[in-house]
Amino acid sequence: MKTAAIIPAYNEGLSIANVLKIVVDHPLIDEVIVVDDGSEDRTSIIAKQYTRKVITLNENIGKGKALDIGVDSTDAEVMLFLDADLIHLDRDHVTTLLRPVVEGEYDMSVGALERPNIKILNKKQEKLESPFSGMRAITRDVWNIIPRDYKNKFYLETALTYIARKKKLKIKPLVLYGVKHIIKEKKHGLVKGHLLRWRMHFHIALAGILVRLKKRRYGITS
Repeated sequence: MKTAAIIPAYNEGLSIANVLKIVVDHPLIDEVIVVDDGSEDRTSIIAKQYTRKVITLNENIGKGKALDIGVDSTDAEVMLFLDADLIHLDRDHVTTLLRPVVEGEYDMSVGALERPNIKILNKKQEKLESPFSGMRAITRDVWNIIPRDYKNKFYLETALTYIARKKKLKIKPLVLYGVKHIIKEKKHGLVKGHLLRWRMHFHIALAGILVRLKKRRYGITS
């Protein structure tokens, strides 16, 4: 079963190597694809040092659409989606995400970030998948049930989680202990980073509402 790691990236030149050095030559990954979503920094240049398959877009079109382009560029049956700003990711984390799907036990695995010093929340995340996580392993069949108009901006993870639950697909929630994101305030500065964070939360909330309002389009009646 062919597996592709697909990493969308927008101005992640400072962090993308941290992710690529883990997935390149991983025994469960056959292909590594980076979709540079209109970056203005050295993201593509750095990515090409690790993989031959770097798709460079001329403009920023959003994470969901970038992932869609990445999926369309491969014939892999299983896709591993990873954010490009992860730190402390290691090979065991990748194996933990991929194995349940590659071995056919689950349709999708969802990795949540560890919540330091909050054991109760971590235990909950091990039982209920995060609706917003960008760290997922999924089959192509799961990807294909998401209409293209929801593969857009921050809508994607919300739509994937909601539809998979409603269609009673087999989902494996996981906590990737030790993995962190580089926060937006550190990447973009305090003011811009804070505004981008609130914008992201707004899009996530809006997506949740829209997906539920249009659930009949996905063959969901309850």
